[in-house]
Amino acid sequence: MTYACLHRQEFHLGAYSLVPIRYQDRLAIMRWRNQQIYHLRQVRPLTEEDQQKYFDTVVAGLFPQPHPDQVLFSYLENGVCIGYGGLVHINWTDRVAEVSFIMDTALEAHSFALHWTNYLALLTQVALGDLQLHKIFTYAFDLRPHLYPVLEAAGFVREATLKEHCLFEGQYKDVVIHSFIAYKIVNYVDCSRERLLEILALRNRDDIRCRMVNPERISVEDHLGFVERLKGRKDRLYYAVLKGNTLVGTYNLTQEAPGIWERGIIAAPQTQGTGETARWERQILGSLPADMKALSAKVKEDNLRSVRYHEKMGFREQSRDGEYIYYRLPL
Repeated sequence: MTYACLHRQEFHLGAYSLVPIRYQDRLAIMRWRNQQIYHLRQVRPLTEEDQQKYFDTVVAGLFPQPHPDQVLFSYLENGVCIGYGGLVHINWTDRVAEVSFIMDTALEAHSFALHWTNYLALLTQVALGDLQLHKIFTYAFDLRPHLYPVLEAAGFVREATLKEHCLFEGQYKDVVIHSFIAYKIVNYVDCSRERLLEILALRNRDDIRCRMVNPERISVEDHLGFVERLKGRKDRLYYAVLKGNTLVGTYNLTQEAPGIWERGIIAAPQTQGTGETARWERQILGSLPADMKALSAKVKEDNLRSVRYHEKMGFREQSRDGEYIYYRLPL
């Protein structure tokens, strides 16, 4: 089954992927939900009859809707379902949704952080990229405090605590809400002159241009002229990436061949090593149209930070020439 609301149906990160929730996974999902009922908004254990009815009616009805109230996925490792979740209580007017996820109960003791981290990396592509939501959040009974550092490492901010908001085993517990707000991705041609000068200053930094194919400084006149020539072009796309009103990076795509685009990226130095760049690039990757099939990139062999970053993001090495490593990322 495919979702009418999505441009892409599958999202990949190495061996892990999100795919539209599969009928074949329904009984495993039921079993995990029943085992973990203590932290779910589920009033009683599910039966096979309950689960069958839910999939036949509620789940089946989600796929053809342009604006469903939830979008559910199977979370796979090498094609095997090891969890499920999605975006629930979607508010299409305000473009806000709640994050939902449970993993195979057997994985929680030793791989909890790993799978939550991978899942959030994939889900942000769906939510902030493909669906263009503005904000996603978690609503957690305060029963698993080990979840909060994982969320915060993924860029979620602890936004609120609802005091004594749920009754658990005869005692009232807090509910903790973490949220993630989408980055603003702004085409260069839509940027103000002040923003374009800020982009140029970032690009002309000595510690950035030394890693570029063209390490020379670019003048203001040349930069503004370049942006003017971008207007109306569909084969060269340049974007500023903003967190609030702060420039955190730039991103560019140049078409090499049908479906293949060369990607360039600059991260603001103050954000390097924080995970920020990976978060906003995943948002962009999720927003790319389905006719983009792969991205190419090249990195200087001695730029070890960038080499590690590309490998982490799933880029696959194609070749080397003694100066550059050439990568490809299937979409």
